[in-house]
Formats: sequence, C-alpha cells, structure tokens
Amino acid sequence: MDGNAKAAQPAWQPRMIIILIMGGFGVMGGGLLAPALPSLVEPFSVSETSVGLVLGVYTFAAAASLPFTGLLIDSLGRRPVAIGCLTVDGLFGLLCLAAPTFEILLVLRFMQGIGIAGLIPVAMTVISDWYSGDNRLHMMGLLSSTISFSAVIIPLIGGLLAGMSWRHPFGVYGLSLLLALLYYIWIPETAGLGRTATLLCQAERHVANLKLALKMRPVQVIFAHCLVMYFSLYAVVTFLPIVLSSIHKLHGPAAGIALSLQGVIATLMASQAVKVKRILPYTGRLLLGFALISAALTAISLHGSIGGLALSIVLFGTGMGVLQPTVYNQTTTVADEELTGSIVSLFNTVKFIGMTLAPVLLGFAHRCWSIKGVFAVSGIASLLWLLLHLVSQNCRRQP
Repeated sequence: MDGNAKAAQPAWQPRMIIILIMGGFGVMGGGLLAPALPSLVEPFSVSETSVGLVLGVYTFAAAASLPFTGLLIDSLGRRPVAIGCLTVDGLFGLLCLAAPTFEILLVLRFMQGIGIAGLIPVAMTVISDWYSGDNRLHMMGLLSSTISFSAVIIPLIGGLLAGMSWRHPFGVYGLSLLLALLYYIWIPETAGLGRTATLLCQAERHVANLKLALKMRPVQVIFAHCLVMYFSLYAVVTFLPIVLSSIHKLHGPAAGIALSLQGVIATLMASQAVKVKRILPYTGRLLLGFALISAALTAISLHGSIGGLALSIVLFGTGMGVLQPTVYNQTTTVADEELTGSIVSLFNTVKFIGMTLAPVLLGFAHRCWSIKGVFAVSGIASLLWLLLHLVSQNCRRQP
C-alpha cells in the first residue's frame, strides 16, 4: 500500500471506529475486574490474597503470548488474528460466568489473556498499514486517546456491575464476540498478500529478523521508553488510592475520580498529538513527557495538600498524553515494515512487564520506607531514565 493510499483513510469510517474500539477492549481484561475482586472472595471461598491471581494469570498469559501473536500478525495477517483474538476473549470471558471452582476460573482467565493480548498490537499494526506521516500520528493519537478513555471508564463500569453480582462484569466480555463479527464484515486484510511459505519457514524468518531488529539501538530505546512509561503509570494506578486513603482519608469514589482525572487529561493531550508535533520535535516530546511524569511523581512525595495532589495528577496525565502517541507512532516506524507486527507485539510485552514490575518493586519500597517513598523512588527512576537518554543522545552526536 503506497503512502497516498494510506493518507486517504478518513477517521470517521466505521472500520476506523472498530479498530479504535478494539484498542479500547485491549485494556478491559484487568480494569474491568479489578473493582470486582473483593466480590469473588465469598463465592469461591478464597482469601483476598489469592483472589489477585484472577488478574495475575491474565497478565502472565498476555505477556507470554504476545511474541507469538506478533509472528501470527506478520505471517497469517491482521484479519485472522484480530477475529481470533476477539473470539477467544469474548468466549472465555463469558465462560467465566459459569466457572464452578476458582481453579477453573483461573484456567479460563489464562485463556482469555491469550486472546486479549493481540487486540492493541493488531490495532496499532492496522493503523500503520492504513496511514502514513501526520495522518498516522493523528490516528495513533486517537488510539491512545481511546485506550486512555477506556482505562478511565472501564473500572467505573466494573465497580458498578460488581455491586450487583460478581458475574456481571464477565458478561461485558461478550461484546468482543460482537466486535469480531463487525470486524469480519467491515475490515479487509491490510497486510501484503501472496504468502506462500510454510508457517515453519515464516517462523524461522520471523525469529531471524526479530533478532536483527532487537540489535538495533532505536528498537532497544523504544522498549526502554515503554518500560519506564508503564512502570510510572502503574505506580500511580496502584498506589495513588493508598495515598488518598491513608493520608487524606478519602476512599473509593475519590480514588476513582483521581484516576479518571489522570486519564481524561491524558486523553485530551493525546488527541492533540499532531499539534504537539508541530511545536516540538520527536526528542523534545520525549523529554517533555518524561520530565512532566518525573515532576508529578516527585511532587506527590513532597506535598500533602489536596490541591497539590490534584496538580500532580494533571501534570502526570499531561506527560502521559504527550508520551503515548509519540512512542506508539515511533514503534510502528522504527523498523522495516515486515517486522511491524513483531515489534508491536514485543512492545506490548514490555508494557505488561512494566505494569507487573511497578507493584512488585514499589511494594518493596513501601514496606521499607513509606507510601510517599514509593512516589519518590518512581519519580527518581523516571528522572534517571530521562538523564540517561539525554546523555546517550549527546554522546551519539559527538564526532
């Protein structure tokens, strides 16, 4: 597909809406169920500690399957992977409604994690197939906005449904089956046709090319950006409610509003990705995003007022809104086109790793110091990466 054809794809077409919704569904696996975890304790007779496995097995399955998803995106095409992932996500999500034991529920969640893993990678890859230049950046901004908005609204929906019954949140996953049907009707294959090699040959070529790509410094840097960005995000998602509860004596709804504010600001900023690009070059956007995130995290550890906390949340959301579309767009253009699916899938694997590391490592910091120490550590980590990136960029410019 040539550049002119890519640029001719308007955002309002039904197929683009389907792609954006699919990206939003990609963050539904954890956000929808997180508020519902306490409601699973009694019906399955498990402890509050064990019930967290409902999220853990999903995250593990998604991270483990993403590299293989990338191979399938490159070898089989975007269309079969998208329809297959949506079907697996919806089917096993609905089967959770009838899970008779906790062990079976975990198996079903593991299978669902395999399905949901491919949704955002396919969405990013299809956008890369359809668009180029500023059009691609604009669409990546819309995708980032959709993901951010979904991350805001989905936990609120999950909490509301969980208040009625532990089964109700799982019913929402059935919408993935409807989306699979719409994808089948509206969206053609966007990858190159005429594949004649066997899957084994494609896998060998995929692994060889991926090894070559992973040796490329730009790919390594993008993955590092992703790791730090999502480590920082889950520092806020995991520990901001504790700050509100333990320091400000604000519970439940206040935490939801605070996280929603961050998501809304990130969504608004991401939707203006093209305008931000006209003001700042790629490196400038990276530096601005990480600087705002580092400042926001550090500020949370220093001040104690609600007004100061609100300002920190706004700064953090602004930083994420600048970073996400910038890094997403660079991910789809950093390597040769035939590697796009693989690079995108590994990018999302790194994202899940960042999400997993934040509560584990920062939980240790919490036990050793205090809740404010958690944000000091995460803010310093973001700042150190920013400084390291600056020094590295400067060294590469030296003759």
